[in-house]
Amino acid sequence: MKSFILLPLAAALSFAMAPASAALKDGTYTSTVNGHNAPLTVKVTIANNKIENIDVSKNLETIGVGKLALNRLAKHIKDTQSVNVDNVTGATLSSFAIKKGVRDCLTQAGADKSEFNKKVDVYPTNDETLKTQIVIVGGGGAGLAAAVSAVQNGAKVVVLEKLGYLGGSTNVSGGAFNAVDPKRQGAMGIEDSVNKFYEQTMKGGHNVGNPELVHYLTDNAMKSVEWLESLGADFKDKIGTATGALWQRSHYGTTPAGNHYIRALEKFLAEHKDDATIITDADVKSLIQDKGGRITGVVANNHGRKITVLASKGVVLATGGFGANVELRRKVNTGVWKEVDLGKGIGASTIQKSAQGDGIALGQKAGADVIGMSDIQLHPCGTPGTGLMEHIRTSGRNRLFVNELGDRFVNEGAARDTLCKAIFAQPHSTYWLVVNHVRYPARDWVDRNGATIADMASLGAVVEANTLDELAKKTGMDAAKLKASVDEYNKVATGKVEKDKYGFVANNKEDRPMTEGPWYAVKKVPTVHHTMGGLRINTQTQVLDHNGKPLPGLYAAGEVTGGIHGANRLGGNAIADIFTFGRQAGKVAAESK
Repeated sequence: MKSFILLPLAAALSFAMAPASAALKDGTYTSTVNGHNAPLTVKVTIANNKIENIDVSKNLETIGVGKLALNRLAKHIKDTQSVNVDNVTGATLSSFAIKKGVRDCLTQAGADKSEFNKKVDVYPTNDETLKTQIVIVGGGGAGLAAAVSAVQNGAKVVVLEKLGYLGGSTNVSGGAFNAVDPKRQGAMGIEDSVNKFYEQTMKGGHNVGNPELVHYLTDNAMKSVEWLESLGADFKDKIGTATGALWQRSHYGTTPAGNHYIRALEKFLAEHKDDATIITDADVKSLIQDKGGRITGVVANNHGRKITVLASKGVVLATGGFGANVELRRKVNTGVWKEVDLGKGIGASTIQKSAQGDGIALGQKAGADVIGMSDIQLHPCGTPGTGLMEHIRTSGRNRLFVNELGDRFVNEGAARDTLCKAIFAQPHSTYWLVVNHVRYPARDWVDRNGATIADMASLGAVVEANTLDELAKKTGMDAAKLKASVDEYNKVATGKVEKDKYGFVANNKEDRPMTEGPWYAVKKVPTVHHTMGGLRINTQTQVLDHNGKPLPGLYAAGEVTGGIHGANRLGGNAIADIFTFGRQAGKVAAESK
């Protein structure tokens, strides 16, 4: 059977609507609507009673998610001459926004509500059975890495993704990739070693991580960087430090965020259509297990129809964690955060619809063992109300954590659990993240998430000030305390003192004193960021049963697994994890008999 790439909108009928019943006035019309992250502008050009163009370039939607949905739907609406198209699953708010904007513009042009409103998205209704060698459940970073690796090793794959696009939570990640890199680090004078990487990963995880898995991660992370480079995902020469990374070894792509890696993997799979079938909007409901216990396929729901995929070499689970599953995280929260209610009052930084722990449940039903389920990581840089990591997303350097009074209260370079525990001890369990021109050289300087201070200020998310006195007045902080906090930090950054009372040491090549404005501040709160617990695996990515034996035909990679990060994940280690174990899963499954 010939393979194909199937995206949800590809099933739409490609026909043009009949001309509107009443002549529309030619011209370009504009509407401003509320998107997921901020108001966005929709411009529609009408010519000869048709939608000639839709411009949604002026937006602050999330790269790889909202921006992708806007661009895809803009083309789909124009091609079909209908606004009654399906939303992109996982980007609902952005989808609603563009459709409302287009409708507003059509109304301005003189269209009736019934016009440009024919239902055009039609999907197959018949159940279907596909045969392949490997089926991969989940089209995020780990799943796509497994798919590419499997194809490179001679296998045919089917990837089933629950959302309407690929990339999952990797798309919205900062993209920090930890690896020991003698060339790049050496050029910057950074001393590092694989052994130091291993020891810091173990220690950061409270020494409860599986040593074999940690060794595999730290030994092979740089090989994963090189592998991504071979696929066209270039890296910057400059090595940074992700929040909670503990050392300067974080690599970043040349384009923003984790989306950089996803697009490279997508490109490879698109070029190998005969070997890779990708089906989105495919929610896997069960694994198929033969009488001998071997996993031989999956059953999924796709727009109401059943898709059965039979896989001769096995199944790779790459469904991510359970950070957005409030009920589950409350149930298992007996570890580091047992004194904190991880209910709806705590947001999640991940893609909400996907981070439900689906793969863990599938594995358990097949007899898989789990490990470390109580180990849930909070990130200190969540947005109040949503938990999303937006607005001044910097590395772990050249920034201050100050409370509502203006006092520093923690070593800003500490591990994430340390940072979050310190935040919870502050008034209202929140703080101000303060940076200056060292991090944002100008209001129109674009950060690695594609945003500027001007963008963030327009949303009212960031407070701007030329002086610390002005910043204190605007935020309600005590000016004297704020100045003292800055001075205290600068004594270390300038080398006047080796270490401050919080343990901050200027051991990063990027450390700079913060002395002059303009200054910027944004309110932050802890947010659920990563769930370290999941399916128990070995270094071959085989899923293990309760006796420690591999379940035949079942593999797993990424956040769906446990045992790698211990009780606390180092910042920058998740991306290293998903690509290192993802490509291992694809290779091992492809080589299996």
